[in-house]
Amino acid sequence: MLDLLLIPAAIILALALRAVRRGDHRLHGHLMAAAATVVLLRVVLHPRALASHHLVLWLVLLGAAGTTLLLGRAALAWREGRGRSPWVPRVHRAAGATTLILAILVLAVWFLRNAS
Repeated sequence: MLDLLLIPAAIILALALRAVRRGDHRLHGHLMAAAATVVLLRVVLHPRALASHHLVLWLVLLGAAGTTLLLGRAALAWREGRGRSPWVPRVHRAAGATTLILAILVLAVWFLRNAS
């Protein structure tokens, strides 16, 4: 039943990606933080339902998402003229793509867990 929390997370993720395409970087950051929080709630609310290898996969995904969020804050600071590192937005974009690919793989493993 807690897997239904992944549906709002996917919707929030789609809205966040749409916001960044429109150029609203601050809204993108808020929506991505909300999506990560919803996924974190899913993992924290009922960890006994997760096998140990699934829990490790989810925690790796959440760690990657947290790192990407921190890079996003630095990228936003650079965009607004408060940062000095012009390479941060490129690294944030690469980390975001890596996190998205990792999320797809973790979800595939999660949804196929009972197929074997």
